[in-house]
Amino acid sequence: MDSFRDTYENKKYEIRSMIAIKKWEKQKYSGVQKQFQDMVSKPIDYLIQKIGAEKFDSIEKAIQAVVEKLLYASRFTVDPTRIIQKAKRYGVQLKDLSDLKDLSLKFLDDCNQKEINFHVKTATLHGAIAGIGGELLATVDLTTLLIQDFNMIQNIAYCYGFDPDDMIEKQIMLRIIEGGIGGSEVKFKILKDIEELKIQQESKSQRIKTVSTKFIDRYAKKIAVAMIARIISCSLPILAMAVSAHSNRDIINQSSETALMVYRKRFIERKNVPDFK
Repeated sequence: MDSFRDTYENKKYEIRSMIAIKKWEKQKYSGVQKQFQDMVSKPIDYLIQKIGAEKFDSIEKAIQAVVEKLLYASRFTVDPTRIIQKAKRYGVQLKDLSDLKDLSLKFLDDCNQKEINFHVKTATLHGAIAGIGGELLATVDLTTLLIQDFNMIQNIAYCYGFDPDDMIEKQIMLRIIEGGIGGSEVKFKILKDIEELKIQQESKSQRIKTVSTKFIDRYAKKIAVAMIARIISCSLPILAMAVSAHSNRDIINQSSETALMVYRKRFIERKNVPDFK
């Protein structure tokens, strides 16, 4: 009886979660800051003029270098033993990490939220330090934030049973970063891109091992624009280009929300095919 009740409760939770995810996918970001962000995230020329071509170029090149490292040099750095031990403390026995995909969605949601809270606090601290350092630490802070964002999404992907070292999975994670930093139109675009990448991932004949230089160039520019637009929307000094503690926290919060919605949806779809397709 307990097993039946648990299954019933898990199913109810998944249905409620999918309804909330579908609603979120259609929503525009709200609030004055988000509306301003939507407005300034479109014209690249406007942003370059505001901060200066040289500064924009240096930021874009730094981000491009980070993106290449994330695609080709990044490794999933969380100790699998630590995750297994953490699950054990919650009363869940895992033989290996592939068992994660069979756990209840609510359990994984609770575990992920605790990890996200840690990343939010860390990003806030980095932003406060960069705010003190001003322009000298600006590019370092932006690239550090990008790496931390990617690592957080790696954790989320892995906890829902997806391989963060898969090349297509890395592209999905990069799209999540873009959606987490950009405005509403960016969010709608990356969700469409992710659906196309999921189709590629399911087709073994279309598996990819490399990403074109053109993609990396375009992506670096888009991320640079999105990050700068976020800074402008927070009303920080444009010439200083330092991301504040508030801005860093906001970026990590929005990225984590995007990642959770994307991976929770995929977790439910994979577990319940074809119920939620």
